[in-house]
Amino acid sequence: MMTTADNNPAEEQTEAAAPDAPSTKELSEDSYIRAKLYGGDKSDLRRYADLVCGEGSSYWALLKYELLTCLLAGRRGALGLFLRKKLYPSLFKECGRGVIFGRNLTIRNGKNIVLGDRVVIDDDCVLDARGAGDEGVRIGSGTILNRAVSVQAKIGPVHIGEECDIGMHSDVHAQGGVYIGDQVVLGGGGKISGGVFQIDRSDDDGREQDRSTRGPIRIDSKCLIGMGSMFLDGVHVGEGVVLGAGSVVLKDVPAYSVAAGQPARVLRERTSREAAAIH
Repeated sequence: MMTTADNNPAEEQTEAAAPDAPSTKELSEDSYIRAKLYGGDKSDLRRYADLVCGEGSSYWALLKYELLTCLLAGRRGALGLFLRKKLYPSLFKECGRGVIFGRNLTIRNGKNIVLGDRVVIDDDCVLDARGAGDEGVRIGSGTILNRAVSVQAKIGPVHIGEECDIGMHSDVHAQGGVYIGDQVVLGGGGKISGGVFQIDRSDDDGREQDRSTRGPIRIDSKCLIGMGSMFLDGVHVGEGVVLGAGSVVLKDVPAYSVAAGQPARVLRERTSREAAAIH
């Protein structure tokens, strides 16, 4: 994430994670969706199959995907829930028992997605594992993805632990990996998105764009995160952290602390019980 606004916390993140820093890893443009859609000599049908079902997937897999999603994605009521519960698991690498699939889901590269038992995926969610690599996208048992949550593995895996609650309209986007522990509550509108963009402008107005990462975003177990919070590239939030609403996390937060602000700063250690605005 990068912004050109003055005195913006996200700008501090860009400077701190410049591509020439020793701990920074450059991300290949070949891994992004633009290269997958327009690179090489593939037919449009082959590109579409690779996008939604995974590279090298069969056209039979594409046909099954199209039939299931076209016929069942928008079906309302108990019948829709029942049919998706019975038929959607075949779209995934692994799917546990009792998973609930809402309406109008976007599923891409499902054969690289593992769902635990009793996962709830509410209406209008996105599950996209196109760049997850061998680790894939994993969502632990008992976790709830509320309405319109977007989970996208652009480059690197996304692992969400057990019994998490991801608030509606939140984005979990990996550009370097995202690891979320167990029993994490992420308030509505949360943004977890790694990667750093750097654009160089030459004298002839040409532009060159580089992408890099300082490593995965990690949020350890039992964190309580207020609505609208944002996590930028490479940060590590320790176990049991309470984070105030609207916080922007640019650097690591120690375990069992209370933090808030833009950028987020540690305010104090946690007491036995803490609360944050979630919604």
